[in-house]
Amino acid sequence: MQQLNLFAELAPVLPVTYYPDFLSFEQANELYQHCLQLQWQQNQIRIAGKTMPVPRLECLYGDKNCDYLYSNSVFLKPLIWTDNLANLRDRITALTGYKFRIVIGNQYRSGQDSIGWHADTDSSMGYQPAIASLSLGSCRKFQIKPRNGKPTDFWLEHGSLLVMHPGCQSTHLHQLPKTNKVVSTRINLTFRPHTGGGR
Repeated sequence: MQQLNLFAELAPVLPVTYYPDFLSFEQANELYQHCLQLQWQQNQIRIAGKTMPVPRLECLYGDKNCDYLYSNSVFLKPLIWTDNLANLRDRITALTGYKFRIVIGNQYRSGQDSIGWHADTDSSMGYQPAIASLSLGSCRKFQIKPRNGKPTDFWLEHGSLLVMHPGCQSTHLHQLPKTNKVVSTRINLTFRPHTGGGR
């Protein structure tokens, strides 16, 4: 399997590893169709005293009682793992050695769906979490940068896996910016640890 270990190959050094062909084209197509049937929801987020729709659809699957709250306003309660998502979780764990208890799905319906600069620092993930991000559907630009540095761009392909290693959320920010290009739906699955609940 091809991988790009960016500890060694890029300057500035990035605490991520990219697997552009983690899934075969056929496997990615099958999983994409499965993910379209997940229980997506349009959540509301509160920013600077204003409530507005989150600019993407979201869902959460995972172990029992592994709730997730971000931006002090968006609360996600896990649905039971589907077989496809559980099998994918186990495959990523076998590759990386990292264990995951939840997966947050993001569906970007057009180029205007996005997520701004942020780090995933929710305390429920524990100390220095590893996060594995699988991309399906339309190829979109993903950016990551040191907190006081310049961004590096990735074009996340259908069936690719980007692993953000422990420590990444403390030192780096990442985003999926808007684009005016005509793009079709992209689904992103982010597998994460969690300190609560139980199977």
